[in-house]
Amino acid sequence: MKISKKMGISTFIVGHVTKEGSLAGPKLLEHMVDTVLYFEGERYNTYRLVRAVKNRFGSTNELGVFEMRDLGLVELDNPSKILISEKPKM
Repeated sequence: MKISKKMGISTFIVGHVTKEGSLAGPKLLEHMVDTVLYFEGERYNTYRLVRAVKNRFGSTNELGVFEMRDLGLVELDNPSKILISEKPKM
């Protein structure tokens, strides 16, 4: 991490979340990094959410909404329109 910061290199570290919802492993990792992002989705749903729980350089009050398509993830331009218009199946 020190080398990355010194040289201005972006580094991605992938971690896992426990059943309780916290990052697995030592808390030291969470304190070392500038941003902690959660990438969430359900197995049988095409939508994926990206949210920041830590961001030293910006807000954590934003949410990225994406859809998994045949060619990969695509950002939804107007997620409210799509998510509100879908009716739950009963």
